[in-house]
Amino acid sequence: MRAYPSVFRSPIRWRRAQYRVRQFWQGLAARVSPEEHDLVAAALPPAALGIFTRMPVDAQRHSLNVLYAVRQAGIVDADLDAAALLHDAGKLAADEAGVRLSPWLRGPLVLLEAWAPAILRRAAHANPTLGWRYAVYVHFEHPRLGAEQARRAGCSELTCWLIEHHQGVAASVPCAERERLLLEALQRADDAY
Repeated sequence: MRAYPSVFRSPIRWRRAQYRVRQFWQGLAARVSPEEHDLVAAALPPAALGIFTRMPVDAQRHSLNVLYAVRQAGIVDADLDAAALLHDAGKLAADEAGVRLSPWLRGPLVLLEAWAPAILRRAAHANPTLGWRYAVYVHFEHPRLGAEQARRAGCSELTCWLIEHHQGVAASVPCAERERLLLEALQRADDAY
């Protein structure tokens, strides 16, 4: 019997991979209704709305699903709403450099991140002229990049903080209880969609 490396035997990694494959197919069929655009316009400052509308439709759909999930959890908070809508906006940096983080590229990136994170980290480069290597960099740095965009677009400091920390471990981020609860809600919703 052939022995496989432990990464291939991990049920958690397999479930995560299955989730990402499902997310990929959902992204290809994503749609956003005019009513949902109105909802976004009411939740974001005008400049931040411009960021949201530049996001690919699959990213808009994902962000709306995250918003609906935090609201369904009973959390009504304008800062959290804005963070839910813009938490992945930092990925636009790759688009602006000419390397769109489409589902066709994001899918392999998230699978590689699960299976071979060290290799993927070594491939990342902050130089926008390096194409796919810059896209890998943006993949890892999108929380910080998105927080910077949101700040320039007039979002609150709490919204920017939530965006910047949405991929971190909530328990390790120093903050007040309210911020921790909002961050955990954002992370749960993001992980669900």
